[in-house]
Amino acid sequence: MIVRQYGNFATERYGSWRIAKIEHALAQALPRLSRDDAVAVVSSALNKRLISQAGLAEVERLLHGRRDARQALGWLALAVGSDESPAETGARLSCIDHGVPPDRVQVVFHKDGRFLARCDFGWHLRDRRWLAVEIDGVGPHSTPEALVNDAPRQNRLLATGRVVMLRFKPADNHQPGGIGAAVAARLDELGGWTPAPGGSEDPVRL
Repeated sequence: MIVRQYGNFATERYGSWRIAKIEHALAQALPRLSRDDAVAVVSSALNKRLISQAGLAEVERLLHGRRDARQALGWLALAVGSDESPAETGARLSCIDHGVPPDRVQVVFHKDGRFLARCDFGWHLRDRRWLAVEIDGVGPHSTPEALVNDAPRQNRLLATGRVVMLRFKPADNHQPGGIGAAVAARLDELGGWTPAPGGSEDPVRL
């Protein structure tokens, strides 16, 4: 067991406890974590709105000069609030590592003005189709209602002829190459991809 002594830091009340403010807690913890765990922690804090972009800048300030913090400083830029689970963070980082960062995250598909589905990641293919990737078994996908709704949702997307879908379990990211290698191989089979048109939060109109 390793016990580390920290100097004074800002605190806040949580129930009957006084705990480190999240900016200080992150600055203390991140240098001791792996890259994927560190990015997942920060992404979760952003997603749950426990920290703002200004707070993230404060974490960066606090990290400067801290022992073993150099790598952690570089990881902050990889954190995004759109990741809804550590499994999504791990999959996204694996795709980045394999040179295929998603064009869109939490991408919404519409057809004829109607909502069809929202998928975790999307890549705009050169033939104007989309590769959509879903990470199953976590977060919204793990409820009984989601299991009932996922199949019809996928069928609606595939029926358009404009969407190719891959589904992964979180454990797939622990296989050789991880999810990123599988996505890169599928993109290559499909003829490659180009940056998505429009804004990153705009619905994709099929």
